[in-house]
This record gives sequence, C-alpha cells and structure tokens, in this order.
Amino acid sequence: MRAAGLDTAMVLVADGRRALYGSRYLPVDSEVLEQLLPLAAREGMELHAWIVALRCNLPSIVAEHADWYSVSRNGDSSRDQPPYIPSYQWLCPTRRDVRGFLCSIVDELAQYDGLMGIHLDYIRHPDVILPVGLRPKYGLVQDRELPEYDFCYCPVCRQAFSQQTGRDPLELDDPASDEEWVRFRWRSVRETVAATAATARARGKHITAAVFATPSLARQYVRQEWDQWDLDAVLPMIYHYYYDQPPSWVPEAVREGVAALPDRVSLHAGLFIPRLEPDELPRVIEGSLDSGADGVALFSYGAMTPAHFQAAGEVLG
Repeated sequence: MRAAGLDTAMVLVADGRRALYGSRYLPVDSEVLEQLLPLAAREGMELHAWIVALRCNLPSIVAEHADWYSVSRNGDSSRDQPPYIPSYQWLCPTRRDVRGFLCSIVDELAQYDGLMGIHLDYIRHPDVILPVGLRPKYGLVQDRELPEYDFCYCPVCRQAFSQQTGRDPLELDDPASDEEWVRFRWRSVRETVAATAATARARGKHITAAVFATPSLARQYVRQEWDQWDLDAVLPMIYHYYYDQPPSWVPEAVREGVAALPDRVSLHAGLFIPRLEPDELPRVIEGSLDSGADGVALFSYGAMTPAHFQAAGEVLG
C-alpha cells in the first residue's frame, strides 16, 4: 500500500454484522489494532478504525434490545423481518440508547495511542430505494417508496415527531413527500453522527464516514444528508457499477459532493475496485482529483491485484 502511494489504511475492527473479539457489547477487534498500529507507524501511514454502526445483528443486542431496532411503515421490526436479506437488521438512530452504544464503541477505540481516527460505515437508515444496478438482484421495481422498505416508525420516532409537529407519521397522506417527516429522519442520523464525532474529538481523534455516492442520491435512498454532517472527511461510495453507470460517472459524482460540502470537510472518492480494470484505474483517480476530490479510497484491499497497485502508484506514487 505504501509503495503504491497510499498514505492511510482503514481497518474493520468493530462490525455490528458479526461478533469479533472484545467484550460482549463492544465488539472491538483489539488484536488487529495491536498488530497493525506499529506496522502503520513504521511505514509512515495513518491508521483509522473502521466500524459498522447502525446495521447490527450481534446476538447479544438482538436478544436483549429488541426495542432498539428500526420499524417499517408496515409495523415490522427489522430485527424480526429485515428487508432484502435476513441479516439486514438496523438500529434506530433516534434512540438515545443506540447513540450511547455507538459512542461507547467509538470511545473505546479512541483510547488507542497512534490511531488517527474513527471511520463510520452503515451510518444511515435502511435503503428505502436500492441503487438501480442492484434492483434486478431482488426482482424489485422501486419507482416509489414502498412501506416494507420505509423506516423508521418505531414508538420513539413517532413520539418525537409528534412532539415536534403534532402529527403521527403513520397518519401522513404521503410520507415520501412530507418535508417535515423527511427532514426528521435526516436529522436523526445527523445527530447520531454528531454524538460520535464529539466522542472521538474529545480524545483527539478524527471522524470520517462512508456515505452514498452523492448528496442527492444519499438523501433519496438512505436518508443521509451527509453534506451537513460534522465530519473531518467523507468517503462517498461512488460505486459506478451499482448505479449502472460507466467509470466516467465518478468525476461527475465527485463534483456534486465537493460543491455541497463546506470547505472544512474533505472528500475522498470511494472507488469500487472489483469493477475497475487496472488500466481504467489511473483515469478514474485522475478524474476524481481533477474534479476536486482531496484523494481517493480504494475498496477494498482484498480486491487489489498487483496490477491495480502498480496502476494506482502511477498516479499516487
């Protein structure tokens, strides 16, 4: 990685989708950090701890905190009837206990000397609409927001929205077009990000996040208004294949994100290596940088062949 001109590694150390090492409620893989921190320091690279946040099927949480899970407009909990696939179980970002759970993981990680920052993944609501390239996989036509994919209508969300507006979201004529309800869910994620950011910065760590490809797509598909988040950097997943787009679409998406972000937040274009040939990679990297990106993020290390590393090094080295 260092030889190819990369200066940062993000390593998955807390994964709500599966148990790693660590304690019962804080699934932090401390063993990986203890191995990699001295190696990163020796190579002069930054190391960030990558965590899967709101998607969670840890047995301890599933068993003991059923109330933490997001609820669809149909009234089904994602704990018991997850959308799309059986492991698609999501925590509700409006709940204080959920925010406390995430902040406790961030705080544990932020105590590692030499760790540069915390990287948030799956920090959003479930996909109310899938990227167009993925819909055929599930046999779906999503030309509108379907109730079984529309989250969250749990009692906490309904009560909070009712206190703010005097209305019950379950009684809205058209939830998809109700601006107050749309903004409420954007805000619930934004406030969760802010809580984790404050926790990380209290211990001197940076905070970053993996987000959907562009601000407009993120708002529409997963209730992310990431251009309004209190972050040090965003890594939009500009995975052209998911959107049935050619690699040349990546710089266009970069330009939208850069235009929307405040100057203090950097953008690193997330590139989907499994669908990029080595000879395409330099053009996409150069196009991203020319369009205003501060850097690129290559997803992921396991997909990088020697030819990919050599190609990346031609631009970044």
